[in-house]
Amino acid sequence: MLFRIVFLIAAILVSHTTSRIGLTAVTGAEQPNIVFIISDDHDNEHLGFMGNHSVHTPNLDRLARSGAVFTTAHLPMSRCHPTLASFLSGRWPHQSGIYYNYGTAKLSPTNSLPNLLRDAGYATYVEGKYWEGDPREMGFTHGAGKTANKFVRDGQDDLFAFIDERGGKQPLFIWWAPLIPHTPHNPPQRYLDLFDKDKISVPDYISAENKKEFLKKEHLSFAMEAWLDDGIGQLEGKLHEKGLYESTLFVFVIDNGWCNGRASKGSPFEKGVRTPVFFTWPGKIKGGQRFRQLTSTLDIYPTLLDYAGVTTPDTAAGNNLRPIMDGKSNKTRDQLFGAIYPAFVTKGDERPERDVYALYVRDKQWKYILYLQDVEQKRNQSYFRIQSIVTEFPARQRGDQDLFDLNADPYEQTNLAGNRDHAERITAMKSAALAWWKETGGKPLQGG
Repeated sequence: MLFRIVFLIAAILVSHTTSRIGLTAVTGAEQPNIVFIISDDHDNEHLGFMGNHSVHTPNLDRLARSGAVFTTAHLPMSRCHPTLASFLSGRWPHQSGIYYNYGTAKLSPTNSLPNLLRDAGYATYVEGKYWEGDPREMGFTHGAGKTANKFVRDGQDDLFAFIDERGGKQPLFIWWAPLIPHTPHNPPQRYLDLFDKDKISVPDYISAENKKEFLKKEHLSFAMEAWLDDGIGQLEGKLHEKGLYESTLFVFVIDNGWCNGRASKGSPFEKGVRTPVFFTWPGKIKGGQRFRQLTSTLDIYPTLLDYAGVTTPDTAAGNNLRPIMDGKSNKTRDQLFGAIYPAFVTKGDERPERDVYALYVRDKQWKYILYLQDVEQKRNQSYFRIQSIVTEFPARQRGDQDLFDLNADPYEQTNLAGNRDHAERITAMKSAALAWWKETGGKPLQGG
């Protein structure tokens, strides 16, 4: 109760200090409502707008078609806590200090996305997955009414009450992050009934003896994703009801991958670190756009700040994507980078340079991974927590390298690092990964 009272007082103060509701203080440009949709543990191919005709995601598909989709975005880390912290801070995990799921350090609220938006006149709402302590310090003026595992699963009443209260009075920022399709995979029967389990396609990498288990897991994943999509449709309906839909910017991202049959969450592989990202604002962002250039999810932070009329801090590591969507730039990255860490670290002694177990770099065709720790199955559940159902994570030793031709081998099954024909490429990509680590403030690596 006290938490809600303080939030209410903060909301009143914000509303009285905003001179022109919905306009930036500097330019008077329109500030959209912003809905930041974060899907939790989602296979990057389990989306209709990514070409999968077996799943049921009509609301996400419609939103994606109405806006601009970046099909080849990558996360800085394939686990939820560091990824969510990167969305809030716009920084690499080794810069923010939040690179693990289970540790003691908390993200600094300085230049957090909700703090900057609140200062620009937004009413800021958080619901669902959030790890950083008191939401008020991070800049949220409302929300946190339901625990992460209740939001959307048990409805969105608190969020809809916030929209009723503040919608139209000041621009809204909504952190929409339910614990879906994350485990527990216990969808209502109506979502399971959308699919015939026996007609779900089985990828080539699933062996005959694992087919039954795969189909059971995949059926549950499809149903959980349909549940997520239904929640998004309900939110859209509320925004339409209040006349706010046309003034709302939607952004969608996955916090980390999940794949039934390939190592994904917690790994450096594409099923762990790749996600589509889309931006949709009716009448403002041209619909039907698809961009295949390399994109980082760190780009979301400066892009949203630009749409809100807020200057991006120098601490931000990403690039503003708005000029690309507006047709004013075709600037692209040549390479993408990331560092992968275990789930568990020494509490009170968090050191990313010690704990990082892999660096990766990829370009449009090639993916290189350098292992800085021994990765083996017996350490997985207690340390790495690499998600793999049916298929075990391939063991690696410190100093091992992977090289994959993503055009020919999108599921990273054939390691070409031992092929002498690629020796020059491996040397160059390893140097690039190590240079990126150093240039972004990484301390000397202790694992390599």
